[in-house]
Amino acid sequence: MGIDNILIYHPESYHGEGKKNFFEGWYFKNTSSNGSYVFAIIPGISIGSDSHSFIQVIDNRGYSKYFRFEFSDFKFSNKPFWVKIKDNYFSLEKIKINLENFEGQLIFKGLKPWPVSIFSPGVMGPFGFLNFLECYHGILSFNHKVRGYLKVNGKEIDFNNGKGYIEKDWGISFPKSWIWSASNDFEKDESISISIATVPFFRNYFVGFIIGLYVRGKLYKFTTYNGSKIKNLEIFEDRIFLTVQKRKYKMNVEIIKSEGNILIAPRQGEMVERISESLNAKVKVKLYKGNELLFAGIGKNAGLEVVGNIIDDMKIRL
Repeated sequence: MGIDNILIYHPESYHGEGKKNFFEGWYFKNTSSNGSYVFAIIPGISIGSDSHSFIQVIDNRGYSKYFRFEFSDFKFSNKPFWVKIKDNYFSLEKIKINLENFEGQLIFKGLKPWPVSIFSPGVMGPFGFLNFLECYHGILSFNHKVRGYLKVNGKEIDFNNGKGYIEKDWGISFPKSWIWSASNDFEKDESISISIATVPFFRNYFVGFIIGLYVRGKLYKFTTYNGSKIKNLEIFEDRIFLTVQKRKYKMNVEIIKSEGNILIAPRQGEMVERISESLNAKVKVKLYKGNELLFAGIGKNAGLEVVGNIIDDMKIRL
């Protein structure tokens, strides 16, 4: 049996069949052609005492809405992959939205996923093989082209020549503390995704991280499992400073915070936690190879979540 037939090698697929106390959500972030409108559209499923399907929508202008559906409204296919929630359709090629005062169709081309290989089933590397983690993560596209329109409260928004980013999470609960940020709105086609989180592991925990910078067709990976180290992490009221290193490669990141919207997150499969996510943050990045500057850029319209106290969990003194 090839890896094409094994679910673990398909982070895009639905992983919830037969599960209890389980959630799964796909995160489609789309930026309009002029960069002024950003929407994160998140279809998902919650399995527990209050099982249901949902679509969350937030934007960069203060809009946040949780559309609740019956559990039976959720339909899926893994080959080929698609998800339907009532009259709404989601795949890696397009999405069709038919919600109250929010509708349209967007088509995606040129997706750039985190690579999958036989020894590394996606962004989580070998940790993806473990079946007892509370949360799993996938990056389905760092950056891709978007075309189409969305109509919001009667206003048509042009997404032709826009940009898209797709990721997903599934499991039991989100971590007790994490930092997440992602931007694909650099000067060219660069993209960055940053996840730092407290990971329960047997009776203890560790702070794991997955950081990918996509530049000029190459993915620079800084992860817990490939020997990278967080050299510095400082969190202030208005910004975050991060330095991460993998042998001769070093990346300095400054994230400038902005006001966020309410997003509903899972705990024990139930969508009950309220967190804040911004779509207006900025990410300043410098990548070095030794003393040589390989890349410097600023990513706009960045998603940002800061939940809990990751510094305490890291037990490092800054």
